[in-house]
Order: sequence, then structure tokens, then C-alpha cells
Amino acid sequence: MNKISETIKNKRLLGIDFGLARVGLAITDELHISIMPKETLLFQKSDFWIRLIKIIENERIGAIVIGIPYDENEEHEMRDYIEKFTSDLANKISIPFFFQDESFSSRQAVSIMLENGKKKKNRTQKGATDRVAAAIILQNFLEYTG
Repeated sequence: MNKISETIKNKRLLGIDFGLARVGLAITDELHISIMPKETLLFQKSDFWIRLIKIIENERIGAIVIGIPYDENEEHEMRDYIEKFTSDLANKISIPFFFQDESFSSRQAVSIMLENGKKKKNRTQKGATDRVAAAIILQNFLEYTG
């Protein structure tokens, strides 16, 4: 078993699809069998940090997986925003963080919702794409570490 696997064993994980407007969240169970899109928070809202910390505490999150673009062919200023977000979060809580390539997770999320028959109005409603993208980030992380 590798170090990451040991760190996350029997812990609920929170997946984060960070955006400057919305932050999609998804959560696993302790055994990492199921992944559920949870919620989308508005990043610029004044109660953002309070709501995020409350979710982390209420859901008994043991580790966080944050999506980050790894495509080296492009300049990603988003990486800087994600690193700042992670730094701010690390100053508020003390649980392990991991990064997972999020390239194309939003596109995958839209494809999955289309395959499941979601109408356009439901795909864009309250950040559904962001929540599903967070679930995809978590799934990819678990496949990578497993």
C-alpha cells in the first residue's frame, strides 16, 4: 500500500472543482465505494468559507482532493488561483490535501449528464456541472491511487 492509500484509508474524501465563480463539491463514503455530488458554493459569497468549513466538519471529511489543470502545453493562470485557494484552506483546517488533474472534467461532466438524459436547463441549474466535475475528480483520484 502506498503512502497516499494509507493516508486516505477509511476516510471520507471531499472532491473540489474550484472555479472563480462556483466551487463544486463531491464526497465519498469511508470505503470509497460511492461518490456523491454534494453541493455548489458561490466562491465570491461572503459566507463561502463558513459554509465550506461547516461541510467539512459535518461530513467528517478526512482528506481533500482538489482538481488542478496539469496541461503543460498551456499557461494556466487558474493554477495560481487554485494554489491560493488551497493555501487559504490549509490555514483554516488541518487535514491532508491532494491534487488531481482536472483537465476535461467539466466536459466529462456534461457528457455524463447528457448520457443520463439531463436536459440543458438541469445541467446548468445551480452548478450541477461543477458538482459532477468534482465527483469525476474524486473518481480519477481513487483510480490513480488504487
